[in-house]
Amino acid sequence: MLDTFQPHRYRYLLIAALLGVLAVPAFLPAEVLPNGFSYLTPLLPIASLAGLIVLWQRFDTPRAAFKLGFAYGLGLFGGGIHWIYIALTTFGGMVVWVAVLVMALLIAYMALYPALVGYLATRFFTGGTRLLAIPALWGLSELLRAHLFSGLPWLSMGYTQALPSPLAGYIPVGGVYLASVVCVALGAALVQAVLTKQARSQKKYIGAVVVLLLLVVGQGLKDIEWSEPAGEPLPVSLIQGNIAQDIKFDPAFIDETYARYRRFAEASQGRLVVLPESAFPDFADQVPEEEVTSYIRLGVERKTDFLVGMFTRRLNISGRDEYFNSVINIGQSPLNIYRKRHLVPFGEKIPFENIVAPLMNALIAIPLAGQSQGDADQPPFSVAGEKVAITICFEDVFGVEQIKSARQATLLANFTNDAWYGRSMAAWQHHRIATMRSLETARPMLRATNTGITAVIDHRGQVVKSLPWFTTDILEAEIAGRQGDTPYLRWGDWFGFGVMVVLIGVAVGVFRLKCSD
Repeated sequence: MLDTFQPHRYRYLLIAALLGVLAVPAFLPAEVLPNGFSYLTPLLPIASLAGLIVLWQRFDTPRAAFKLGFAYGLGLFGGGIHWIYIALTTFGGMVVWVAVLVMALLIAYMALYPALVGYLATRFFTGGTRLLAIPALWGLSELLRAHLFSGLPWLSMGYTQALPSPLAGYIPVGGVYLASVVCVALGAALVQAVLTKQARSQKKYIGAVVVLLLLVVGQGLKDIEWSEPAGEPLPVSLIQGNIAQDIKFDPAFIDETYARYRRFAEASQGRLVVLPESAFPDFADQVPEEEVTSYIRLGVERKTDFLVGMFTRRLNISGRDEYFNSVINIGQSPLNIYRKRHLVPFGEKIPFENIVAPLMNALIAIPLAGQSQGDADQPPFSVAGEKVAITICFEDVFGVEQIKSARQATLLANFTNDAWYGRSMAAWQHHRIATMRSLETARPMLRATNTGITAVIDHRGQVVKSLPWFTTDILEAEIAGRQGDTPYLRWGDWFGFGVMVVLIGVAVGVFRLKCSD
């Protein structure tokens, strides 16, 4: 066993880590992959998970399974979120060795979740009951990771099963975590169907039937239209300013930033014009009056609304100045303000600020860290004849937090600046996450970003139109708002959670029956 410290056994830890790396390409959106390869990538995490499950079945002590799960997590998260290093060093000014240590600790923390799945599965279940329990335990671990310490659900396995995967049909029903459960269950069923030794074993047939059933049901669910058009198509313009991160907050460049966005605003053709996160890198009360006046004039003349990312501030009841990452509409419609409510730990909000802030300020220089959170319940904007539910950057990773506003909305809009991560895979992963939110809610998404990927995504999670990465341009498109509730909008993550509980219950029941025989 791995826990007997025999050196030759450690090659299986390397295999587990490589299996984790194998799943990483599946988190990239279909449109960036070579022709035909996009249809194969959803199979990578299934094969990856099947390989891990085989290792867990072969080395079935809790300690060995923990090590294998941890190694798998190191491969998955090391390969998938290493790009955070760019933000820490290139734009945050953190010393290299400190950034490496921070990244190592973060990756190790995230690797604990698949390690915990392996430990619990082998500690409490055996054989076929373990194959039932593993998908549920995996889903529960992802739910826990999405909520613990303010949540970090990046690289949840369900994201690999967005279109064109046949499992994408499960997403409007139970969201990303139900898709994770189904993805892992498919891997477990493949293990049983392929690796059961007896050619005519009942277990082998059961595994094959489960594989077929999961695929057929998923494909059938894909054909259901969960929402309907809420009106005529709306002309929209999404502006990609392409302001380099190292000059974005430079006072010497602010005038050029305003001028660039104003030129594009004047050239835009849409009734709804969307500028990205912190397009105006200033507080709203510091934006030059002539800039605001020019947008109002354009809006009134063209019957247009401009949604602009900027910062706002206010005094709280204790007299302290609070500031927020915000979106404001300027134009023909009455004023709306959205304030970001789910902040990035340490990047935007510093936990235990009195203690941690001095250390953070000594290690890293992030503009406007220590922000305040907006209200949890913020209604959609009423603009250009649509109801638009707003999220800013990292917020769109938390699908369940968007349910209330999405149910009231006809469109989703995400305002993002992924320039922090350079030319890494971060922006592509984030783009795929956005397609998942459209699938869950059956609402189109307008995704305005600073450097890319700016895109219009339809209600089925398919990209209608996008701009090339690191270009300065306007994306002109038409999209119709949608109305009607998906099962996910009604039940949120509770349906997926219920499936996990049922699987655990069945596994426990079968295990007890076996023990009593």
